[in-house]
Formats: sequence, structure tokens, C-alpha cells
Amino acid sequence: VYQRRRSRLEELAALPDIPQSVHNVDAENEEAASGISDCSLDSDWVPEADDGSSGGEIADSSENEVGDPGDTSIILIGEELRDQVSRLIREDKCEQKWLEGKAKELEQLLCSLSQMANGEKKQNIITTLAVLMQTDTVLRHRDHGLRQQFHYYLPIVGRVCRWAWCACYGVSTATVTRYKTRIKDGIFSIKPHGNRLNQHASAVDLRWLVSWFEEFARSVGDVVPVRVRKQKTEDGVVKLYYSDAEYTLLPPYFTWDQLYQEMHNYVEQIRLRVREPSPSTFR
Repeated sequence: VYQRRRSRLEELAALPDIPQSVHNVDAENEEAASGISDCSLDSDWVPEADDGSSGGEIADSSENEVGDPGDTSIILIGEELRDQVSRLIREDKCEQKWLEGKAKELEQLLCSLSQMANGEKKQNIITTLAVLMQTDTVLRHRDHGLRQQFHYYLPIVGRVCRWAWCACYGVSTATVTRYKTRIKDGIFSIKPHGNRLNQHASAVDLRWLVSWFEEFARSVGDVVPVRVRKQKTEDGVVKLYYSDAEYTLLPPYFTWDQLYQEMHNYVEQIRLRVREPSPSTFR
């Protein structure tokens, strides 16, 4: 065994020496690998820019993305709006000519009002009217009661006459009088509708009303044949369909008011306990 080990050591000693450059390359690879791993773990490490141009590009892009959110005059102001402003200034009936020289203010006001919903616009009118009724209020004696007078002001525009105030808001003087009555009663909010059911109309017996109308039409009307035409579009082709039907036509002198009076007389004559519809609902 000793002889075999000795011969093995002699064979290893006879081998040529390994060049030192190989070991140096391996050491350099190990140092590079360790350097890369150190940079990935460093949270403060930032790559150097070549000439500083990348930082400037980032700053420019951020400034372009911000923009100016308030510049919407091109979108909101059109030819139709300018025509409306010109018409208001031209048709101003007041001797003071409060709207002259206020074209820009009128454009801004009408542009804002056009973006409001119906309910928002009504609430704006009533609220503005409620404020005006408490400023520069003058009570003047008349034959019956007291008359309340005040100056009219429009947002952005300023003081105007009553005609200009109503024209800008698109309401009549009768509507303003109705709003003033509500405000005097202590209410300056619009009436909520919310698509709620009409209580009076919902109490009407529609089956009885339809049956009475059909019976009345048969008694005074004439049955005539009528050719009905229907039009449908199928696969881009317009097709006409004809059918014959019999319709009961009332005499031409019957109006809605006369029909309502006939129904009312019928209910009164037989003393029928039924809820009659109002004239507007009957139509």
C-alpha cells in the first residue's frame, strides 16, 4: 500500500504546472458577480445619465400631461350661444340698456345655465329670487295691499331690468310671480316630483271610463271600414302590409270638452258613485 501511494505522488509531481492566468480570470469573474449582486441590493443606486437629456424629457412630459383644466371656452361657447347673446342685447326693451357692453358676461352666464339640469336651473332661479326679495326691498301702497319692489341682478352680469332677467333665465313674468308667492309662503325649494303617481288620476276607474266611452261611441258613432297600412323594414327593404278593420268614428262636431260634459251628465243623471277624471286627465 505504501509503495502504491508513493508512486501516485510521484505521478502527480510529474504533471506540468497550471498557468496563473486561469486563476486570475476566475477571480475577476467572481469579483464581477459579487459587484453586480451588491448593486441590485443597494436602494440608493441610480444609473448615471449619459448627457442629462433623459431627466429633461421626463420633466417636459409631466408638464404636458398636467395641462390647463380651466381652458374650456372653445368647447362651451359656440355660434348658437353668441347669436343668443346678440339677440338679448338687441331686443333689450329697457331704457337703461343694462345689457350693453356685457356680451362676455352674458356668454359666461348662459353657458353655465345651459349645463344645468332642469331641476338645478329652477332651484337656481328660486334661490336667486329669494335673495333679491330681501335686498333693496321697497313697499309701496296701492289700492289693494302692498306691492313689493326690488332690483333684479344676474350672476356675473350684474343689475338688469325684469325683462332681461326673465329672458336670460328663459321664464315668463307669470312664472316669476308664482315663484314669488311660494317664497312669501316660506318655501324657496322646487316642488319635488320624482315621477310619483298622480293621486287624483290613479283613483279614476279606467275600466268603467273605457266601457262608458265605447258604449257612447256605439250609440252616436258610425262604423266604417278602414284600410290600415303598416310599414316595416326587413333586411334593409321597406315592406308595406295592408289590413282591413272596422272603426267607430264619432261625428266631427264632438270635442274633448263636449265628451267630458257628456260623461259628467251621465254620472249625475244615474247618480253613479264613481270618481270622475279631471278634464286634462280625461283627454
